[in-house]
Amino acid sequence: MDDNLNIIEASKLEYIYPDKTVGIKNFSLDIKESERLVLLGSNGSGKSTLLKLFAGLVKPTSGDIKIFGKRVVRENYLYFRKNIGFLFQNPDDFLFNPTVEDELLYTPMQLGFSLQEARKLISENANYFGIEKLYEKPPFRLSGGEKKRVALACVLQLNPKLLILDEPTSNIDGKTRKKIIDFLKEYKGTMIISTHEIDFVKKISNKVVLLNPEKEILNVGGIELLEDNEYLENAEIL
Repeated sequence: MDDNLNIIEASKLEYIYPDKTVGIKNFSLDIKESERLVLLGSNGSGKSTLLKLFAGLVKPTSGDIKIFGKRVVRENYLYFRKNIGFLFQNPDDFLFNPTVEDELLYTPMQLGFSLQEARKLISENANYFGIEKLYEKPPFRLSGGEKKRVALACVLQLNPKLLILDEPTSNIDGKTRKKIIDFLKEYKGTMIISTHEIDFVKKISNKVVLLNPEKEILNVGGIELLEDNEYLENAEIL
């Protein structure tokens, strides 16, 4: 792969919610192919807003963003859907089908796969995350860790080029946490993760973006930033 290829080009992004709350401001950054970038900041620093912008789920209020060189317009949504896997912080925002098997089949079936093709496609991830035995269960009856595993298996169905994860290790058991970390270590695509867990960042990241409480970039660098307590205190992480 071309290490110089920009997966995301963001320039002076600002996003303001309908109630006038500022989500992020003055954000500029290029994210290159195969980077494993972590957004690190306190609650309310803009991490989740940025992830939605990076996934093309919302358009910036001002500024410019390109994803895979494409602008966030309606005619590009299907391309984004095929090539971006997005894990929401709360799986309940994502899981809505009657059974776990229906959840797994939903995206490939919506994208034109036959039922036979879709079932073959979902089997590998279902096996890896140990959720085959949950196929007939309704998602709302699952534990927090089970919901997270099902949601992650769903977003990985099409082997996305860009994987975006919002607090993937929050509110889960130790076994599920290890499973997710092991998977992310092996993932070969471009990855963007938001978290406030410093130990998690050290295990899977090669680039760190520190956000301050004013919802702006504080610093960008390698994981050595995590050794600078002054920066971490300014970001209100310590």
